[in-house]
Amino acid sequence: MRRLLLPLLALTLTACPGAGPAADALDKVKARGKLIVAMDVGYDPFEVLDPDAGTPVGYDVDLVQAFAKHLGVEVEYKNVAWNSIVGVLQTGKADVIVSGMSVTPERQKTIDFSRPYYYVGQVVVKRKGDARIKGLADLNEKGMIVAVQESTTGEQAVRENAPEAELLRFAKTDMACMAVIQEKADAVVFDRPYLEKYVRDQRPDELEGIWEPFTAEAIAAAFRKDSGLLRQAFDATIEELAASGELDALVAKHFGEAAVADQQAKRAAAPAQAPAPAEDPAPAETGK
Repeated sequence: MRRLLLPLLALTLTACPGAGPAADALDKVKARGKLIVAMDVGYDPFEVLDPDAGTPVGYDVDLVQAFAKHLGVEVEYKNVAWNSIVGVLQTGKADVIVSGMSVTPERQKTIDFSRPYYYVGQVVVKRKGDARIKGLADLNEKGMIVAVQESTTGEQAVRENAPEAELLRFAKTDMACMAVIQEKADAVVFDRPYLEKYVRDQRPDELEGIWEPFTAEAIAAAFRKDSGLLRQAFDATIEELAASGELDALVAKHFGEAAVADQQAKRAAAPAQAPAPAEDPAPAETGK
């Protein structure tokens, strides 16, 4: 995917007081008057390009808008290929990644995460009527070909749980799905929200899912290590949205009413902050 700089989304907002001399990246954002957000646009329903407006829309976008309102700034979106997105953040070309990123111990070595704002899991999608595949275990056989988006937790999940399978890596998950339809692969593994919407809306006659997730992942915003107060401001935004009921309304808007109770239960059971990395974390790909 080529990098695309999308137009500024101007907001009429009220500034909030500065956080003091140690405000790090927060001071820079407020002085600039603009929050620069890195996204891999095309991860529906988290973020997708509105073809008419030419700007991103989705769950992540609504959260960013609320965050910008909290800060009193405008927003600039950078559409970045997924395998480059952490580098864009670390080199200072963006202030934050809000793009359906899963928290992993490996990532926590180099970037900091906000409190989780959604919970997902990996699922298997296959050709409709393919009786050979009833679950993840059926992929762990020589001769099975599994399509994945490169550098994602879906790829890592297949490596860990179906090591006998051959991997076909693609830049985008829709390309991986097409490989299954074209019988170049037997199944695709990726996050349930994206695959469920893709199959339902675009390929209901060709693909079907095994919708029980086999992983449990927390989605959070990613920040550089010098962005502690900016991260805390994002956390405060999520807390405000949760307390007011607006977060549940956004979940219903983008994922359906049935997702609200599920997300409420997972938020209640999970720690408010993304857990610290283990001392010796298992290797993990940088991805969704």
